[in-house]
Amino acid sequence: MNELCLFQVTKLASEQDDKTQSSYGRASTMWPRTIELLDQLDLAEPLIQAGMITRSGLHFHEGRRVKGGLMYGNRMDKLGDTFFKFALHLRQRLTEEIFADAASKEIGSTQMMLHRMQGFTIDQNEHLHPVTVQIKDLKTEEVVDIKCKYLIGADASTLFGGKSTVRKLANISFEGEHTQSRWIRMDARVTTDMPNPRCLNSIDSASHGQILWCPIDNGLTRIGYVFSGSLIEKYGGVEGVTQEVAMVEAKHALHPFKLEFLSVDWFTIYGIGQRIAGTFCANDRVFLAGDAGHTHSSGSAQGLNTGIHDAVNLAWKLALRVRGLAKKALLDSYDAERRQVVQTVIENDKVISTLISGHYPPKFQGRSEPTRELLTEWFNDVNMQHFTLGLALSLLNVTNADPSVATIDSGERGPDVYLTSLGTGDPLRLQKILSNRAKFSIVVFPGNTQSTRSALIDLRTTITALDSFVNVFPAQIFQWFTIPATFGNGGQEILGCQPFGKVYLDTEMKAHEMYGVDIQRGAVIVFRPDGWIGTVVPLSGVGQLNQYFDAILNRR
Repeated sequence: MNELCLFQVTKLASEQDDKTQSSYGRASTMWPRTIELLDQLDLAEPLIQAGMITRSGLHFHEGRRVKGGLMYGNRMDKLGDTFFKFALHLRQRLTEEIFADAASKEIGSTQMMLHRMQGFTIDQNEHLHPVTVQIKDLKTEEVVDIKCKYLIGADASTLFGGKSTVRKLANISFEGEHTQSRWIRMDARVTTDMPNPRCLNSIDSASHGQILWCPIDNGLTRIGYVFSGSLIEKYGGVEGVTQEVAMVEAKHALHPFKLEFLSVDWFTIYGIGQRIAGTFCANDRVFLAGDAGHTHSSGSAQGLNTGIHDAVNLAWKLALRVRGLAKKALLDSYDAERRQVVQTVIENDKVISTLISGHYPPKFQGRSEPTRELLTEWFNDVNMQHFTLGLALSLLNVTNADPSVATIDSGERGPDVYLTSLGTGDPLRLQKILSNRAKFSIVVFPGNTQSTRSALIDLRTTITALDSFVNVFPAQIFQWFTIPATFGNGGQEILGCQPFGKVYLDTEMKAHEMYGVDIQRGAVIVFRPDGWIGTVVPLSGVGQLNQYFDAILNRR
């Protein structure tokens, strides 16, 4: 929740464990859309500097390279409208350290290690700080009351989710299923004769399911495999699965490739299941994010990614609500938007984890092919690949005010594209320009200004009217940009009127083409703070923005 400090909201984080002393492990992979979201918060670069990047991978069956495996991580250079054409691998504790360091530099951030939440109450008659949280100092045993506006539970305390104190105290159900399947995950320094071992690889094993081979930071490798019921029985139950056992079985799993362990930093054996909270919001004051709200296997590395998407979606809405700028409806949309995405993740994970474990999910009942071939069929779906990478995610069904204005639709992720700065001609990425500071970006696409100049002049007149959304809603909620598809040496000269915010050039018309804006007509596109498209209107239709913002923002 680093964004809350960035958005000028005071935050206190309570953590019952001393993360500086905790072992490594846990989640380690971030996909392109997650990196995009973090980049707009200026958090991606330090993670990239510390982590390991993969752009492709190999899949092996009986020692030979074949088609299949983690196909969403293969040939990521082919991805279209993102500049983050790679996966980033960094162990979770290091990711958390980078986030904590960034938060410590922001005013209004306090983090308390070794403090456990004991309970909370909500006083509906109290408007300023209605939530009172009881926090226990695990060193001194002292219990103190902390008053706040909202309580966020991102506190699942077991590997890959499970126990959340906030969720339990809020009496929120946690629905789903837990299978008998067990998987091993381990981080180790190894040597192997596998080709290209610093790629995101996978290996078919007759005895250990589909093997995950993922290079991570500091020269280590994350190895994952299925620990079948027969193996558990062989070692006398889960309690008999030691680090030495995990190493021995990893060597068997990688056959015919050789594997030698130089050191092991961490290992675990865990159960596979999929569960989701009955709601991500209780009493309008308690919110769940990440593993506190949903759990699934690490089969397609969705845990950390969905958690970050939760946090980004919630933070800007919470910030605007806390500052009195947004209506309750905006905050309510967090549960509606995130639960429908997470539910899809869970349904996909049921299929993926079952196939990886060597069993047939209901979707493939009656099929006779080996499960590895069905897994290849599943991951060969381009839509599934893009959903996994976060690039095909969309929000609830919404429609543009005028669907003929542009081919981009409300609720879609805003694609990234290079623009050009005035004067120096430096290339600048659109997503980087639209940084997430809890503000809506109003982006004017003028098209060919020789054709749209009169419409631009009318637009300038329209937004100065007293009943324009510009004057109806708080000015600090908006940031303006203009992207003409025309070359020129000055914004006013290009447009024929005072520019709408900063001007960046789209002389090759790539942005207009990507967003499907007719250069003879132009358009105004509203980007939400998190980079999704809010709505699209014609240059002559900005009056319609009053209705859009009235639904979610408070008037002055």
